[in-house]
Amino acid sequence: MTLSPRHEKFCYGIAAGKSATQAYIEAGYSENGAGQSGERLLKNADVSQRIKELRQESEKGMEFDRMNYLETLKERFLTLSPNDPVCARYGEMLAKAQGWNEPVKIDAKQSKIVVTIGGNAN
Repeated sequence: MTLSPRHEKFCYGIAAGKSATQAYIEAGYSENGAGQSGERLLKNADVSQRIKELRQESEKGMEFDRMNYLETLKERFLTLSPNDPVCARYGEMLAKAQGWNEPVKIDAKQSKIVVTIGGNAN
């Protein structure tokens, strides 16, 4: 498959997340009817295949699995001073990434609630 330079530029625009209209215009085509023409170009088999290839290439470069993410958060959390406000943010992100952000449900009917003012609870 050999695409024209404009088609190639259009594919790069779409793979980068631009709308069909934006990508069409930035590829060097006229603004007149760009919306319809861009959508029509998306249906071209060679163009859609090239967009798919570009997206796959992009995803390979962004591969960052869950374990890498957790290790990175842990390293950053442990290297910061506990007094640093960013430390708390990394701790929060680490907890959420490990599923610790779910609220603990308490059965209020079976809980003993003690309110103490100015002293120790017995």
